[in-house]
Amino acid sequence: MIIQDVLDLAKYSELSGVAIKDNTPAIVLFMNAAMLELHKRFPLKVEEHVIPLIEGTTTYTLPTNFLYPLEAYGEVPEVTPYAMPPRIPINEEADISSIFFPNHTQVQVPLSNDGAFISLVYAAKPPRYDENDVALELDLPETLIEPLMQYMGYKAHSGISSGVQDENNVHYQRFDRSCKKARELGVAYPLDSWSMTNRLLDRGFP
Repeated sequence: MIIQDVLDLAKYSELSGVAIKDNTPAIVLFMNAAMLELHKRFPLKVEEHVIPLIEGTTTYTLPTNFLYPLEAYGEVPEVTPYAMPPRIPINEEADISSIFFPNHTQVQVPLSNDGAFISLVYAAKPPRYDENDVALELDLPETLIEPLMQYMGYKAHSGISSGVQDENNVHYQRFDRSCKKARELGVAYPLDSWSMTNRLLDRGFP
């Protein structure tokens, strides 16, 4: 679905009762907010970042599109047909092999060996659109268009009223239910699902 279709659908559905429905830049901002919220709830865009470790260095910069960590792996201990990359704990203070995220731009690796590697699998941020991108295909599974619309409606109405029974809360509740339903049905994840142990081995991760 192209972005213009998304904007038109929002205009004649969730945004039909608000004056801002004809303000394309504002609606695109709401759409970007909805995209980010969906990517926070579902790992829709998964990427890998390989970190070459340097002795004496414990803090490394994360990719600019990093949203939150999913898994981390160390090097395969032996080159055998059945060797599996060891999983590295994340944010586990009691484990000396754990890695940590002191902020959203850095990862801390307390134990680092020069020449070693860590593979960090993470949920990536969604693309950010503006009003000039309306002819582009929206990078979102169509199974999540409904909660996208509902969150856009929530953002559009949140600037108008804020009572418990107000329209913005109704839209948010619908959004929350739609996300739960998508999770129950298993339709919110990328078709190219990540089995990282297989991917790392297939690519010859050290």
